[in-house]
Amino acid sequence: GIESISGISAEQVLGKNLFEYIKDMLIDAGENFINIFQKAKSTRKPVTYDLLPFVNPEEGLLYQSGVLYPLFDKSGEYEGMVGTVEDITERKKAEEALIEAEEKYRLIFENSPLGIIHFDDKGTITHCNDKFLEIVGTTRDKIIGFNMVLSIEDKNMAEAVHSVLSRKLGHYEGEYRSVISGKITPVKADYSPNISPTGKLLGGIGIFEDITERKKAEDALKLDESRLQALLKLSQMTNASLKEIADFIQEQAVRLTQSKLGYIAFINDEQTIFSMYSWSKSSWSKGVMEECKLADQKIDYPITSIGLWGEAIRQRRPIITNDYNAPNPWKKGYPENHVIITKHMNIPVFDGERIVAVAGVANKETDYDESDVRQLTLLMEGMWRQVQRKRAEDSLKKYADELAKANKELSKANEELKSLDRMKDEFLSNVSHEFKTPLTSIRGYGQLILDGTLGDINEQQKKAMDTILRNSDRLRRLVDSLLYLSRTQVGRISYYFEKVQIDDIIKNCVHDMLLQAKNKNILLQTDIDDIPPVKGDKDKLTDVLTNLIDNALKFTLEHGQITITAKKIGRNIRVEVKDTGIGIPAEHIPYLFQRFYQVDSSASRRYGGTGLGLYISKTIVEAHGGKIWIESEEGKGTAVYVELPMWQNNI
Repeated sequence: GIESISGISAEQVLGKNLFEYIKDMLIDAGENFINIFQKAKSTRKPVTYDLLPFVNPEEGLLYQSGVLYPLFDKSGEYEGMVGTVEDITERKKAEEALIEAEEKYRLIFENSPLGIIHFDDKGTITHCNDKFLEIVGTTRDKIIGFNMVLSIEDKNMAEAVHSVLSRKLGHYEGEYRSVISGKITPVKADYSPNISPTGKLLGGIGIFEDITERKKAEDALKLDESRLQALLKLSQMTNASLKEIADFIQEQAVRLTQSKLGYIAFINDEQTIFSMYSWSKSSWSKGVMEECKLADQKIDYPITSIGLWGEAIRQRRPIITNDYNAPNPWKKGYPENHVIITKHMNIPVFDGERIVAVAGVANKETDYDESDVRQLTLLMEGMWRQVQRKRAEDSLKKYADELAKANKELSKANEELKSLDRMKDEFLSNVSHEFKTPLTSIRGYGQLILDGTLGDINEQQKKAMDTILRNSDRLRRLVDSLLYLSRTQVGRISYYFEKVQIDDIIKNCVHDMLLQAKNKNILLQTDIDDIPPVKGDKDKLTDVLTNLIDNALKFTLEHGQITITAKKIGRNIRVEVKDTGIGIPAEHIPYLFQRFYQVDSSASRRYGGTGLGLYISKTIVEAHGGKIWIESEEGKGTAVYVELPMWQNNI
């Protein structure tokens, strides 16, 4: 009751002045409550109040609502006041949270880089942000109240809207023309139904993205692919005539620049005559000479007589004219009945410093730009190489037999090299296996001798056996590296992925290396967090960590320190092998994972190694979906990092 709401017991207030308690409990010194109290008394009617703040001695600031009922005796004299009180603090908090959420959504809605609309269950737009207005090119007063079901003309967009009103997701991607503004914009639109907690369809939400730049990039990529295809086909036109080559390139220039017309003209050696050699006549563009109704269609023109088209020759650079009808001092006009030109671009083609040809295109729907210059230039460079090939053809024929003979010998030598390569791989694999068999026996018997199993040995003999075992381990690792490399090259490496505790692998590798570390007076220690398992091949990961620790031992001087740490980073496990060794010059670090790479030959002779360890480690780590990298400072030490993905239960 009132005691739990106010935090004051009945004994504390009964018989006391109410306002003495209220002034300490209420915000604004009880002014609001006193005003409400006086209003109820003066009007002689109940007064309802809401969201009145007060201070509970134990719980702090709370809110209440209630009703004050004034009491009067039969004669109408005021007797007192009766009130009801309800704690509405939780409601107040919920309202404030709702207001905050609405404000956050409003900020997201208004500042989103995507266009957003809300529409009701009839398909009528009720809200939209500024980005949507920008995308469709209209104003808010025209879009609010717009019924998409009745008015959208684009069939696919209409289907997407109908899907949402059928309680399904809707999707659209394409060139959308706004019914209101007529603006055409490449858009991607995703629609979601808006369903109330009771299951009623309230309407939907549409998210619009202007994908103009993406489409431009895709179109540019398609053009580049088409150009490469054209150049490939051009390179295969070995038996084509010069006219066939020129016609093909001219038509490809028209297509790749999205033009309607095109031509190629050659320049004579004296740089005085402009000779039209090829012009458009494919289905892509109606033939220029077919459309052109001039009675006398001249083919050769003195360069001094041609106007705008000759500027590419005179200025020795590409010339773009996106408004051909605009006044231009270079233009000399064209005869009556000549095909109408609206836009024009042409480029000079060079052979060294000499201009040998001009290629032009015209009447593209949009403006020509540097991309079009690039397309046309690359095509013409390819064509001119073919022209040069044709001109050199006769002089090359006398060498054809010798070249064929040389090719035959080269082919034979290539087959012999392939055979030798296969023999090398087979030899390497066989030798590796043959090495491992005696090595196993050498190491086994050596360990028995060192342990004293076959009889006592003195300290000098122990040192000798320790040297034998250590070098047999080095030889085994070398053989394993070469065998792994051989299998990688022929694609025979397989992995068995399972749930692996990387901390167990680290501990086993460190245990195997402790004797080697002890012999060099190197402190070999670990710092491993409580980490989850990884998805890995236990044997392969053991090879990686053994190699990294062995490298650290190899390049760390006596009394140095090596620390292996492992911890969780996001959804990965990161292992670090850090030493206080000689370090690596910064310019060598980018190349350390290359096959057979070593910092210098002197280091190889002093410290040993083949340059395969890091290459193999990188191959294994990447096969696990992980990554490996090195940080080092010369003279201070090196840290090698390996990150592997954690084991996922749904794998």
